[in-house]
Amino acid sequence: MSASNRPSSRHLVLLATVLCAALATVACSKGSDKKSTSQVAVKVNGEELSVHQVDLVMRRQAANVPPAQQDAAAKRILEGLVDQELAAQAAKKDKLDQDPRIVQQMEAAKRDVLARAYLERLGEKVTEPSSDEIDRYYETHPNLFSQRRLYSLQETNFQIDPQKAAAMKARLEATTSLEKMNEVLRGDSVQFTARQTSVSAEDVPLAILDQLAALKEGQSLVLTRDGAGRVLTLINAQLAPVGPVPAKRLISGYLTNDRKRTALQEGVKSLREQGKIEYQGRFAQLVSGAASAPDAAPAAAPASAP
Repeated sequence: MSASNRPSSRHLVLLATVLCAALATVACSKGSDKKSTSQVAVKVNGEELSVHQVDLVMRRQAANVPPAQQDAAAKRILEGLVDQELAAQAAKKDKLDQDPRIVQQMEAAKRDVLARAYLERLGEKVTEPSSDEIDRYYETHPNLFSQRRLYSLQETNFQIDPQKAAAMKARLEATTSLEKMNEVLRGDSVQFTARQTSVSAEDVPLAILDQLAALKEGQSLVLTRDGAGRVLTLINAQLAPVGPVPAKRLISGYLTNDRKRTALQEGVKSLREQGKIEYQGRFAQLVSGAASAPDAAPAAAPASAP
C-alpha cells in the first residue's frame, strides 16, 4: 500500500469508534433490509440510521438527563451518529475496511461485544439476596455496620530480606506505640517511608478488617509479602455506626455483585473445561512455564452510608 493510500491514525480511530457503535446496535438493526419510515431517524447518503440506534446511545449516555434536556441530548447524539456514519462511509471509500489492521480491530471488537453479551446474560440469572440473608450479613459483620469505625492510621512501608520478614513482623506487632515501632525499624537500619491517612471501615479489605478493628491505639498490624512490608499503626478510631435500614440497600447491592462475580468466574471456568484450548509456538512455552497467578485481591466491602 502506498503512503498516500495508507490509513491515517485519525481514520483508524474514527473507524474503531464507528465499529463499536455498529456492533452494539447489531441486535437492534437485524431484520429486514428495509426499515419502515417510523424506524428511520436519518438517512446519510442513502444509508439509514434507525431510531433504535439513537435510543440505544441515549440509554447509555443520557440515562440521567432531566426530561427538559432530553430533546437536546437526542439531537446531540443523533448528530454524533451522523458524523460516525459519514466517517464510516469515507473509510469504506478509502478501502480501510480491507486493511489487515482494520480487519483485526473489527474482529477484536466483535469478539468483545459477543463475550460481554454472554457474560451479562450469566449475570442476569443471579437472584437477589433475601431479607434473611441481608440481615445475617449485617449481624455477622459488626465492624462494617453496628461497630463501624473511622480509622486514623500511620502507614509505613519498608523492604526487607524475605527470610527476615517473619521475625520483623513479630517484633513490630509486639510494639505498643508509634515511637517504638519506628525504633524497631531504625534499629535494624531498615529504610522505610511513612504517611498518615484516614480510612473508613468499608475502605479496608475484609480479610484484614477484623484484625484492624481489634487494635488498640499505638498497636500495629503488619502485612508482608516477598520482602515488602506494610505497617498500619492505629492512631485513633472513632465509632461511626450504620443502622440496619440504610445498610440494607448497600448489603443487597454488594451480595448481588458478589454473586454475579462468582457466576462469571464459574461460567468462564466451565467454558475452559469444556473447550479445546491448544496454545501454539512460543505461547505454549509461555503458558507451561509461567508461574501461578497471584492471589486475587480481597473482596471490597460494601460501601457504608456516611
